[in-house]
Amino acid sequence: MRVSRRELEARNRRQAASLDRALAERDAFEADATATARALGQVAGELSRAKDVVALHLVAAGHPSTVVHDVRSFADALLEALTASRVDLRLELARLEGTPL
Repeated sequence: MRVSRRELEARNRRQAASLDRALAERDAFEADATATARALGQVAGELSRAKDVVALHLVAAGHPSTVVHDVRSFADALLEALTASRVDLRLELARLEGTPL
């Protein structure tokens, strides 16, 4: 049985609309994936910097020439070094201190 021209045109319009939706969905997923990859890269960089700063402070604390007066001064120095390295611990510290977020 032959299909009428109107039916073929309607089918073609539906297929084109379906393809447009699929392409838009793919583009949205691609943009989300790119944004997620960028965010993960930033997190990985911050974690790496934090690990470096903590390791340096631990090694310095064990060095005989380092005079650590108390734990609080060590913590303050570590926090200051992390902040200088662009590692933001405000949320983590607030959560640990019991501040409602």
